[in-house]
Amino acid sequence: MKEIELKFLNIDVADIKQKLLLLGAEEKYNTEIESQAFLAEGFHSSDSAQKYLRIRKINDLVTITYKSPAHDSEMSSRDEIELQVDSYDNAIGLLESMGFKKGHVGKKHRIHYEYGNVHFELDTLENIPTYLEIETTCEEKMREVCKKLDLNILEGKKGTIVEILPEMFIQT
Repeated sequence: MKEIELKFLNIDVADIKQKLLLLGAEEKYNTEIESQAFLAEGFHSSDSAQKYLRIRKINDLVTITYKSPAHDSEMSSRDEIELQVDSYDNAIGLLESMGFKKGHVGKKHRIHYEYGNVHFELDTLENIPTYLEIETTCEEKMREVCKKLDLNILEGKKGTIVEILPEMFIQT
């Protein structure tokens, strides 16, 4: 499935929540998320020009996600395949047995909303103010929901949060 996404920084969280509810978006979950990235030749967790592979745990839901390198577009555009699996540890064992090495473990708090096939995520990471990520399947839908939320689409950032805010991820 093709995934189109933009991230909006410096948002008024309460205002965005209110606008999402007025739009008719439904809150699906509000929880901590853990993501284990995997590395191999051609795979990288913070470079959207490369392939990306991760295992993610949201409550009891465990998924393996593959993302293609980003397509040339004004918005983040990648092909994505996501599979639900029954065990976080077994999924890690599978990928390691295939030659992948564990990369970065990411933890964040996410409030997830859905409006039709559009997903809205309010993500909070340590030392990073909450930002909004919008995911759609086509650029026209992205323009439509940004307009409905009074967001300037030109302020939307494409890429991974590490690419957008690299200074926040400098390892000492």
